[in-house]
Amino acid sequence: MANNTEQKKRVNFLKGFTEDASLMRLFFIMVVAFILMTIITKGKFVTGANISSMATQFPEIGILAIAVSITMLLGGINLSVVGIANLSGVFCCLTIIKLEPSIGTWPAIFIGLMVALVCGLVCGFLNGLLIAYIGIPAMLATLGSQEIFMGLGIGVTEGAAVFGTPDAFTFVGAGKFLGIPGPLVVFMIVVVIFTILLQKKKYGMELYLSGTSPKAARFSGIKNQKVIIMTHVLSGVLSSVAGIIIASRANSAKASYGSSYVLQCLIVAILGGINPNGGFGKVSGVVMAILTLQFLSSGFNMLRVDSYFKTFIWGALLVGAMILNYYGDRISENRKRRNAEKAIEKES
Repeated sequence: MANNTEQKKRVNFLKGFTEDASLMRLFFIMVVAFILMTIITKGKFVTGANISSMATQFPEIGILAIAVSITMLLGGINLSVVGIANLSGVFCCLTIIKLEPSIGTWPAIFIGLMVALVCGLVCGFLNGLLIAYIGIPAMLATLGSQEIFMGLGIGVTEGAAVFGTPDAFTFVGAGKFLGIPGPLVVFMIVVVIFTILLQKKKYGMELYLSGTSPKAARFSGIKNQKVIIMTHVLSGVLSSVAGIIIASRANSAKASYGSSYVLQCLIVAILGGINPNGGFGKVSGVVMAILTLQFLSSGFNMLRVDSYFKTFIWGALLVGAMILNYYGDRISENRKRRNAEKAIEKES
């Protein structure tokens, strides 16, 4: 009986995966990118050292992409994720450096991590207030707050990088847990939590419905303003987690780090099937998208591709992903319409 139940679960999972055309396209693109880079680099791509390097590099962008994705599910966007991440990293490092001489290394690190998370929470809450209650469009609100957060970080540090944190602080960004790179462990935890949160919990249902039709959500008894604030708080906390990883990996923090990360996050979110108009998208798609982007990035680095040309490729990939999703959705809708028409003809 138990075996039959498990078999049904696997069948349902595979059925749900194969019926989602966006995920199927993305899985195909990911596999093609992996094979292509393996062939072009003549096998150097699949070495243990390169795989370990990739596992350390992509989680920070992956977490930021999830932070952007959940706000896009609302039909908005969060352009301040990098600013929140950097500001959280700066406050984390400054707190550790200030407290370590008096209370010890590990207590100072713990408090520094809590300060970073609170910083992300407050920044996300500010974004939520600007959008939900003041009524500023999400793009403008988060674009403005990005400049505020970055300016605050530069003002606190006077534009310099923050150094002097203890070596123990690198346990998250450069350490390993059971042989697995620390950033990858954090990323997997985030993926599991947000997959459950979006697919299995009440908050996920409210988020998708608010993103699909705010008016319908309001008539269903959902408080859209509460959902907006909650989503941006979660986005801010995720950004601070990414900021902790970045600061821990480099054992330093800088307010202007990662200027190209916003573009990469948008590429990952849209390539991952997150609808810019809101209401549709899954964390699993974002995971495959970030892996695809990392495969390409790592391969380009091995091929010594110029960084400016890579920026061009990221932009082209973003436009291409939107075109692919647009026509893919149109084909899917036409197929559904034809099937519906056939069903009506049979009944008549």
